[in-house]
Parts: sequence; structure tokens; C-alpha cells
Amino acid sequence: MKLLKKSTLATLVGAAALTAAGAANATIVVGGENGYEFSVDGNINQFFIASDQDSAGNAFNQDNQQVANGLLPTFFGFNVAMPEINGLKIAARVSISPSTNNGSYFNENQSGNDAMEQREAFATVDGSFGQVMIGKGLGLYAANNILLDQTLYGVGATGVTASGDQNTGTTSLGRIGWGYEYANWRSQIRYTTPDMNGFKAAVAIADADDFLQATGTGFEKDARYEASLSYATAFDGGSMKLWLDGMTQDVRYSNATGSEKSDAYTVGGQLIFGGFEAVAAYYDSKGQGVNGLGTGAFNTNGSARDGDGYYAQLGYRFGGQTFVAASYGESTLDRDSTNVSTGDAADLDTNSMATIGIYHDVTANLKLVAEYSQMETEYHNQSSDDEVDVFSLGGFISW
Repeated sequence: MKLLKKSTLATLVGAAALTAAGAANATIVVGGENGYEFSVDGNINQFFIASDQDSAGNAFNQDNQQVANGLLPTFFGFNVAMPEINGLKIAARVSISPSTNNGSYFNENQSGNDAMEQREAFATVDGSFGQVMIGKGLGLYAANNILLDQTLYGVGATGVTASGDQNTGTTSLGRIGWGYEYANWRSQIRYTTPDMNGFKAAVAIADADDFLQATGTGFEKDARYEASLSYATAFDGGSMKLWLDGMTQDVRYSNATGSEKSDAYTVGGQLIFGGFEAVAAYYDSKGQGVNGLGTGAFNTNGSARDGDGYYAQLGYRFGGQTFVAASYGESTLDRDSTNVSTGDAADLDTNSMATIGIYHDVTANLKLVAEYSQMETEYHNQSSDDEVDVFSLGGFISW
């Protein structure tokens, strides 16, 4: 195919993610005619990751050196845009997300992780009414929390907690479970309003999380409902963005205990002024665990545990190319009064992490990253905590 044009800003996390982040969807246009357009985008990232663990009672001290991708896997996206007809613009996207961390074959598990992920497969219909999206894409709840986090382009946390194995899986965790819950990639039907003087609202019905421990002969599954309200504006020398997201769904730990209602909300904001960029976000949830992935989500009686968390980030962008940032965040779970175990997810109190990093754009297609994070996990019953220091050096090639 003939290469028609190439954009200057590369796609790193997929079209849906970049749209939520407010960035341009940059692609290489491969070809098209009669109003149709086919394009591709993607990235390959790789890091040297060194971690030093100080485990409670020296139970599991692990000093790792890895060569692996960071929070983002490799992305390769395929996009189709169709000509506008009767005021409707229709487009579709499918992406694949190989990991450089694991085996070379589909469904090959190393430490319980696959060598390949499929995160996006969706179509959109845009018009004066707004946008309808069907398929699989990034969820609404907590999307901005992860998309504006500095560790999106780095490594961040290497484990769900600071105890146990710190070899990253298909990807590292960034700040997931260390300041916010994971938005996740969800099968969904979504409606987004047009821009109304900076305000936008979106609602989605999505396939729900499954935290069931033993399915037995089967169980009922209810949908997950998400909503988001955001406001964005620009002013002389800067811009501002605010958001409020929420979700609700029924979650089930076992068939014996029945289902529990899981609810969560998050509120946050971003302020850019001059070269400074600040982000802050808070969340409160029930039945989602410390990370939105179910870790510690239920107590020993099968009831949903409450949790909350936050992160704050401040950075400065030098010359528009070098971003230096520092952040701190915590994710907590309420005490399970019936639990007697120590040092595990049922005993988990707080995950906290401080991160500093330098993210330098050599060109529009090459980003270099140096990052340091200190992870700490505290417990309700266990008196001593676990700590991990993580140093990462690497970068992105994107198109």
C-alpha cells in the first residue's frame, strides 16, 4: 500500500484511551478512496527494571533485574474511517497488545500471564447527537485517573502489594492499586453527549467483573453500569479539566454467600499553567478490592469490603519536551474484623507509593524514561510492613 501521510504525535495507548486523555489520535494513513480511510498506529516500549525488596521478617526478600515492557504493553492498532453520510460519521478500531515480558505463543503462561492481550475492538457512530460506541474499549470509571498518571509512560509498581513476587506480569501496574482503581478494558455499549460549553457526560452498560471463587453449577451475572461527567476549559497560558465518575454492579464471592452491591466513585482534576502540570484524584469504593481487580474485595464472611484512596502529582515540562514529575498515592481497605490471617490480602490495610520520573521526548516518535518508585504495604494484624524500591530505565518508539 502507498503511504499517504504521517502524523507528528504517536498513539501510545489506543484511540479510546487517547480520546479520554484529550490527546490527538495520531496515525499513519496507509490508504483509502471514495471517502474511506485505513490507518495504523502503535508503540513498542522496553525497560530495564531493577527492584530491591525489604520483606517483613525477611520472609520474601527478592532483588530482581528484568528486561520488560512497563505499564503499557506493545500496541498495534488498525483504524477504519468511513465517509460522512446523512450527518453520520462511522469508524472502527481493532488493536492487539503483545507483551515483551512473557512467552512467544498465544495462551502461553509464565507466572499466570499471557504473551498476547486484545484490549480494543469497537465501532463508533458520531453525529450532532454525540457519539455511540459499541464493542470493547477502556471503561469510563477511573479512566482519567490512569491516563493522566505519570507512570502510564513508565513502570510504577511491580506487584499487587510489596510482599511476594515482584516479577512483573504481562505489564507492570503503574499506580493501579497504589492510588486509584483500574478502569480496565470492558465490553460495553456507551453514549457520550456532544461538548456543551466544556461539559460532557457519558453513560455505559458493560460486562461485569467476575470475582467468584468457585462457580459450582453456574451463577447469575448482572451488568455493570458506569457514568462520567467532565468539564474542560482553556485559558491564557493554561487549561483545566475536572471529572466525576461512578460505577455500580453486583459482585459475588461465592454461590453460598450470594451477591453484594459494589459501588464506587472518583473525583479528580488536572491543572496546566505555564510549564506546570498538576493532577489530583480521590476514590471511594465497595467490593472492588484495593485495585479494582478484586484483591481483598471480600471479608472472610463473603461481604464486600470498603476502600478508598488518592494520588497527587506535580510536574514541570521543560521546553515542551522534557517532563519531570513526582507523585504520591495510597489505596486502603477497611479492616476485616473476622480475619485472623497476617500479611495477606485479607489483612491488607494500605498500599502507598512515591514516584519521581523524567520523561523526555527526543522526537515525536521516541520517548526516553527514567523512573524511581518506593512501594510500601501496611497491614491491620501484621505489625511490620513490606517495602520495594523500583528503578526503571527505558523508553518508547511510537508511530
